[in-house]
Amino acid sequence: MPVFPGLSAPSFRPIARVEDDGFAMTDLHLLNHVGTHIDAPAHQIAGGDTLDDIPLDRFVTDALTIDVSSRVPGPLPLAELEPHLGKVRERDIVFLYSDNARNYESEAYWTGWSYPDAEAAHALIELGVSAIGFDGPSADPVDSTTYDLHRVWLSAGRMIVENATNLDQLPERAQIVIAPLKLEGANGAPVRIYALLAE
Repeated sequence: MPVFPGLSAPSFRPIARVEDDGFAMTDLHLLNHVGTHIDAPAHQIAGGDTLDDIPLDRFVTDALTIDVSSRVPGPLPLAELEPHLGKVRERDIVFLYSDNARNYESEAYWTGWSYPDAEAAHALIELGVSAIGFDGPSADPVDSTTYDLHRVWLSAGRMIVENATNLDQLPERAQIVIAPLKLEGANGAPVRIYALLAE
């Protein structure tokens, strides 16, 4: 999995095997902000909500997926987002699909996705979205030292989903479930994301 530059990679070490011990057990070591994960406001905002403070209906809601894969990756200005704003509903999780999965395990992954600039982020926040999500590693450019866009989202009480995948398989609107590890006081956690699609 992509690991944000400077962070330690997870490790998975078997400590018991069924063949030898009659049971299997694995020692896991991982940071809570690697792989597909969600940032809670407490990730960067002192006194911000932790994941266990946030009602479940913000994790089980509709997602609006906006295809931005044909644009040059980088900050998405309000002018480009505006044609989609009429489709946004309160409590939506908005995913931006950049087709960045094609860059998985390459240097291009760290620059190959789009994210709303501050003005576009404020527009989505004003519409009452629950979270923003990307098929990239951050709400800010990877070389940011101030994380200003994180602060826009998190100071407004919104969540950020990073390193999402398979966004190309979602219809424009779908009910989804974001299932983070249940940890008290968590400022973020790895997540499984499920789409509930009618056949």
